[in-house]
Amino acid sequence: MGNLRSNWSKGTIIAVVVVTFLFAGIFVSNYFQAKAASKESNNLQKNKDTNLPVKKSVSPETIVRNTKDLKSEKERMQKQQEEALHKRNEQEREISKVPNNRTPDTEAQPTTKDKTSSQPPSKKSNAAPDKANITQLRNSGKKIVYLTFDDGPAPFSGQIIKQLEKYQFKATFFMIDGNIKRYPESVKLMVESGETIGLHSVSHSQKEFYKSKETVLSELNQNRHTLKKVSGVNSYIMRTPYGSAPKMTDEYKQAVKEKGYIMWDWNIDSKDWYYKDKRYVNSVIDQIEQMKHHNGPLVILLHERKETLAHLPKLLAYLKEHGYEGKPIEKSTEPVQF
Repeated sequence: MGNLRSNWSKGTIIAVVVVTFLFAGIFVSNYFQAKAASKESNNLQKNKDTNLPVKKSVSPETIVRNTKDLKSEKERMQKQQEEALHKRNEQEREISKVPNNRTPDTEAQPTTKDKTSSQPPSKKSNAAPDKANITQLRNSGKKIVYLTFDDGPAPFSGQIIKQLEKYQFKATFFMIDGNIKRYPESVKLMVESGETIGLHSVSHSQKEFYKSKETVLSELNQNRHTLKKVSGVNSYIMRTPYGSAPKMTDEYKQAVKEKGYIMWDWNIDSKDWYYKDKRYVNSVIDQIEQMKHHNGPLVILLHERKETLAHLPKLLAYLKEHGYEGKPIEKSTEPVQF
């Protein structure tokens, strides 16, 4: 019995030792396998992170600058519209009185040739100017400016044209019905010089012109017939009195568009109607500097005034020096509107 106990104790000890070594071996094996797997996983993750594409970031300064430019341009345009609506009313007192009813066309003799370069576009193309021409103009890399003169013609229109020719610029003249009849020779000179001539109403009165869709069309039609009789040009290019905002409703815009008229506003107001001296040139230059990131042509609002003529050379010299090309508006040109 004692021998059995002694043998059993030795067998137990041997079994315990064997089991201990077995578990130790399993533990060590699992430990090294887990470590190897962890290392491989880390290497894969490292390689994955290394191969990620580098994201290009836009600098905060660029974002802030572009945002400020866009906000500034919108605020400037809104301010121009408000000023044009409230302050320019004083100009009506200086404009020659023109009868609201149709007057006999007896003062001006028509030219013999009927020029059709400003005929309205066909129904197919009436919705918008030629997109190919627009794209070509924008991608040409040229700095285009459209000088536009309102409220003429005047007895000194020829002097304005001389200054334009001196600096190799062309312009567009939006003219009032009564003034066309008073100064027909000025109108003919514009045509001969290659300027664009357009319409600017009969009454030049917000109260009269914007009464209804019918009054808008009636004044434009009379204005066009008078201009055609004097110059031979059947022009559909037009600008409403004091600009289209806010009196020119969507209904009015649709009505003139259906009749083939092409409405133009501006994106730079010279304020020559307000300053009436050389300060208007500084105003234009300041606005051009603010729009240096503007994509597209500049349309400058001017008026046929003696004060505007007196300081026009300074403005033309600035534009020429800074590489701007002065073009006349054509019917295929994409209009700038408020």
